[in-house]
Amino acid sequence: MPAFWTSLTEEDISLLKERNRRRRFDISIIFAVAARCSFGYPQVLVCRQRRKGGAPFPTLFWLTCPFLDRKCGELESLQKISELEELFRYRKTEISYWHERYAFLRKNVSEEDADISTGVGGINWQDAPHAVKCLHLQVATWLGWRYHPAADWLKEQLEETECGCGICGKTVDNH
Repeated sequence: MPAFWTSLTEEDISLLKERNRRRRFDISIIFAVAARCSFGYPQVLVCRQRRKGGAPFPTLFWLTCPFLDRKCGELESLQKISELEELFRYRKTEISYWHERYAFLRKNVSEEDADISTGVGGINWQDAPHAVKCLHLQVATWLGWRYHPAADWLKEQLEETECGCGICGKTVDNH
């Protein structure tokens, strides 16, 4: 496990269950916390490649910060995915390398011997080299891995990578 990833704590588990109480959430897919905000709350999780029961989970990094989730949704509504895809067209070599390294990382994090040929977020980068999928995935990968070939663009678009007040750590019980 990379030194900047941390284990999931009991407090993290409680917070994540609260954040995800309205959706199907399987805590067993979580391998580690890849990024935390300055308040110590999980922003990005590292996920196992298989759910309980064996169903595949397509991504290594999962964005869990409500502030960033909302910000990514706002940017997507402004058609920023197509803007990032266009940027990817001009960074072909770097994007290809990024996907290859991601597949390698995911395979090495895996607890099973699996052939992982897809890139970031399960994208088949050989057939769709400019695919972005969604900004949530791109931000999660950037923050969770501390690397992204379009980090400059992501920083500019997001402006901030945390809420600034720790509201995302508040639950219904402690508001």
